[in-house]
Amino acid sequence: MKQKDNLEFHAVHNFIAEYNSTHGRQLHYLRACIPPMPDTLCQLNRNQIGIEVVHTYGTGVEAALRLGNRKIADFPDKVHRPRRIIPQDIRALNSLDRVLADKATRTYAFAPTWLLVRNALALWSLSDYRRHKKQIHVPDGHPFTQIWFLCDRNSVGPQGIMRLA
Repeated sequence: MKQKDNLEFHAVHNFIAEYNSTHGRQLHYLRACIPPMPDTLCQLNRNQIGIEVVHTYGTGVEAALRLGNRKIADFPDKVHRPRRIIPQDIRALNSLDRVLADKATRTYAFAPTWLLVRNALALWSLSDYRRHKKQIHVPDGHPFTQIWFLCDRNSVGPQGIMRLA
């Protein structure tokens, strides 16, 4: 399984566990898909739902480091400078806004499709995002029936889900 597929698989399964726990419903994983389909198909109340998965990391450098694809020594000091200067909340919210804007431009060969954004910025928790929810920009005209945000074991506590749209 490729790294991206593995990340999506675990994100969906963690989301399903949290969704079922908090909503008292039975959302089930059916299968992984390939574009133009959403990343996975799930079932909720006998209806199929597509779930597109995206991760938010803060910066590209943080993503590479978090995924273990690069080491900190691989980046020159000038690349690290923004990580040290730009406040964590700005990096977190800008990253989330970027992935929401990017996914809003996509089309999928399945409806309804939900978007699942998994937090991979280890230093920010669900309570941090909830505190800044009014600053999160969900673009108009996106193709998703629902947009969910997941903070799981990749994040500091508290963990859980938050509906963005």
